[in-house]
Amino acid sequence: MPLSKEHKAETRERILEKASALFRRDGIDGVSVPALMKEAGLTHGGFYAHFGSKDELVAEIIERALGETSNYLDAAARQSDTPVAAIVDTYVAASHRDHPEIGCAVAALGAEAARGAPVVRAALARGVRRAAERLGKTMGLDGADEDEALALYSSLIGAIVLARACGDDPELSNRIIDICRKRLKAN
Repeated sequence: MPLSKEHKAETRERILEKASALFRRDGIDGVSVPALMKEAGLTHGGFYAHFGSKDELVAEIIERALGETSNYLDAAARQSDTPVAAIVDTYVAASHRDHPEIGCAVAALGAEAARGAPVVRAALARGVRRAAERLGKTMGLDGADEDEALALYSSLIGAIVLARACGDDPELSNRIIDICRKRLKAN
């Protein structure tokens, strides 16, 4: 008996949610399809009823996660009189550094995605473009001045990537966060 469309959609969503957290925590290459499906409580063969390949899954996760991050940052900005400072404080934070599984997909997966399949790189580029556009609107920029938003977005990501990379030296990692927060808010 075939499964209902609703059940298939729920199963697909479960795979996406589990994969999103696992990939951000362990890296794309650090998570196999069988391990992912086991974590989701499903069989390995069931993966291909939902996705044509692991690369297609990664591409969807990246675009989706970038949208979620933009929503989160937009909400922080709306609740503040200084929207850019709120975005910086929200993004460049020890909690973001310490929890890649729920943080920005670019900070967690950007380097791997850059070496990934064309479908993954294209998804990353689309997601970054949309995120920068949204950030530009939050910053009060018109569409013609996307460079400022791209510069801020790149700086936010770089701060978290570097702070995570220096995690074995907590003093340096915390210093990176503190310095970047101050400098990015000063611009």
